[in-house]
Amino acid sequence: MTLRLFSTIPVLVALASGCSPSFEADVPEIDITQRGVKIAGVPGAALVGDTSVTTSFTYSLSAGAKRMNSDVRVHRITIAVSGSVPNLDFVALARVTAANPASPESTTELLNYARSETAPSSSDIDASMATPIDITPLWSADKAVIELQMAGQLPEQDWTVDVTLSLSGKITYNS
Repeated sequence: MTLRLFSTIPVLVALASGCSPSFEADVPEIDITQRGVKIAGVPGAALVGDTSVTTSFTYSLSAGAKRMNSDVRVHRITIAVSGSVPNLDFVALARVTAANPASPESTTELLNYARSETAPSSSDIDASMATPIDITPLWSADKAVIELQMAGQLPEQDWTVDVTLSLSGKITYNS
């Protein structure tokens, strides 16, 4: 028995050294949140009526994380109050896009929200997609710019929101 074990060890070592680690997994849901996204106030907004502002933020992944994807989709976006305003009732329209700054012509619209006149008061905008949006090319880019456009009777003072992308997909890693 000892002889068989010692003769098997070199074979196992040879097999293990020839293999490169790899795995594949379905990821049902993961949330990525950008906290404290600052949105500029609109001085004199009460006198002007509906206005629109645009802000953006950039995210990037490590090189290892970029190699770990084969299919990434956004299935929900949440924009939540995180600062000086009590709710988002003043937002009539919201649009969220994502783009790779190296190829901005490939901008992907993630959300196009219009508030219903009968919508209840809320501290967030929570929108699920009927069909998840494929963002695999953006996820694989060196960085992606998320642009947030808000319109309505906006506050005069600066305000902040947290933006959450709920993602799902298939993760594949090959070293």
